[in-house]
Amino acid sequence: MRSTRSLPPEVRTARLVLRRQRAEDAALVKEAVDASLAHLRASVGWARKAPFPLAVLTARLTASAAAFDAGTAWAFNILDSAQARLLGVAGLEPGDAALVRLVGPGIVETGYWLRADATGQGYATEAAGALTGLAFSRLGATRVVICHDPVNAPSEGVPRRLGFACLGIVPDAVLPGREAADGSVRPATKVWVKV
Repeated sequence: MRSTRSLPPEVRTARLVLRRQRAEDAALVKEAVDASLAHLRASVGWARKAPFPLAVLTARLTASAAAFDAGTAWAFNILDSAQARLLGVAGLEPGDAALVRLVGPGIVETGYWLRADATGQGYATEAAGALTGLAFSRLGATRVVICHDPVNAPSEGVPRRLGFACLGIVPDAVLPGREAADGSVRPATKVWVKV
């Protein structure tokens, strides 16, 4: 994988603007998370600790921007076309060692979350599709992977619609340390790959 390649700070799709996270977006992120706590707590472990103080979100977004600039992870806020409302977040990161052992080298993993009132409209598919294209064209990925908790059935709609192949469900012993919605280590992970 080419590690010296960078991603653009802003990506436009038919309906969305994907913008590199920045500290100034803390209020937008806070509003989206706070408005969707029950929805997010049902699918992502980090939401159990929400709501977050604005200062905590500002620090996290500053760290996210630094990782983006360093080329170690690329998180984008998913915004409406007017860039006035945060719909969710999508990102890319190099596959960890366990994922490389499972799928092979040249892996970039993508993930996403949406606020409750933005689900069911194809936004996650649109954002993940754009980032998948960038992983191949700009980062030199040979494979893009989406992993999710098998009990989170709505999450598998995105890789299905984008033409990812399902590798199946693998136990924690194969992909250790993946977090379940309740904050525990999930016993298994569903893995999807696009080449």
